[in-house]
Amino acid sequence: MLSGKWLATGVAGGRTHVAIILIARQASGAEHQTLALARALQSHVRVTILTCDEFAGLVATDPFLREYTRGLAIIALGPAFPVAPATTLAGFLGRILAYPRLQQRLWTVWRQLRPDVVHLVLAPSFFTFAPWFLMRAGRTVITLAGEARYMRHFYGSAKRLAVRWAIARATRLVVCSADEMVNLQVVAPGHATRATVIDNFTDTGRYRPAVDPAATVSDGPVIIFAARLHPEKGARLFVEAMAEVVKRIPTVRALLYGQGEEAEEVEGAIASHGLAGVIKRGFAVDMAPIMARGSIFVSCQLHENLGSSSLLEAMATGLAVVATDVGATRTIVDETIGAVVPPTSEGIGSAVVALCLDPARRVACGVAARARVEARYGPGTYVAKLLTVYAEAIR
Repeated sequence: MLSGKWLATGVAGGRTHVAIILIARQASGAEHQTLALARALQSHVRVTILTCDEFAGLVATDPFLREYTRGLAIIALGPAFPVAPATTLAGFLGRILAYPRLQQRLWTVWRQLRPDVVHLVLAPSFFTFAPWFLMRAGRTVITLAGEARYMRHFYGSAKRLAVRWAIARATRLVVCSADEMVNLQVVAPGHATRATVIDNFTDTGRYRPAVDPAATVSDGPVIIFAARLHPEKGARLFVEAMAEVVKRIPTVRALLYGQGEEAEEVEGAIASHGLAGVIKRGFAVDMAPIMARGSIFVSCQLHENLGSSSLLEAMATGLAVVATDVGATRTIVDETIGAVVPPTSEGIGSAVVALCLDPARRVACGVAARARVEARYGPGTYVAKLLTVYAEAIR
């Protein structure tokens, strides 16, 4: 018997067994995509999710997540996020104690499960478990969904070391876009030969237009921004762009959803621009109903939009898109589904206004966005490519 805490009963053995390590304290785009991946993989391989107590507790208590993960095998390894900030003595000591305990727990569970492949997703997994790679236990696959980019632009020396360490010891690597492959070649030269580019996907069954898009035209457009509130995501740029939009369309309304280190700065920007009555702030574990209320989605990322979970979710929901012209954005967004614009408040604002004033084009862009996701960014294509990576890792 496993000594870990089981939250659900997984599929039976007898097939390739993939253990996915997911360390997170909340469920936002990347975490939802990982759960969607586990669900999609179940038809092909046996899947076990190894996570921390914080995320396991969220799955157990949130009604949507509890239902969405029904049938998945999930094991909680222990706490990973002490309440005290890392900058305090209590927080620093808490992390010193938590990480070795997680690594020991992972080692114990790994020996009991003996999965064919261990798949690490999300940066905290690298920080927490990088020393475990010294043991070289089993075959490992790492997904880089922007971590190489973060190493170039945001991470400090300790985080860069942890990610580089993990990259060097992984059996195979998955990168979320061609732009991320370029970043990998810069931050970890020589390791790109073990990497496969697989563009991100979204759950097209979960994210879909709730109604006939033409039926909502008379209600007026709702502008949506949804992302982790990190400097790269451009939440403050979105606020500045909405200030431009309001000058031309005073009745416009927007939703800004997300949590993160920039939350106070974003709230301050909304207040300073006098947009408290225009922009509604929030956070939701299940964003599908929120997306279905929107008409236009704005992606303001400053380095790369391709691979953005929220962007794909919005497209799948049938929203027209305005996206910043950075990285490989033009490979996913063009004038067919909206607009690609400079990362300026004026450029974003003008594109939003144009879509607001042209409801027929806005609806047509949303229909085209949904069709594009179905054709290119559904789970089927992603899973097929990932299974090939697993097979290569097992050889």
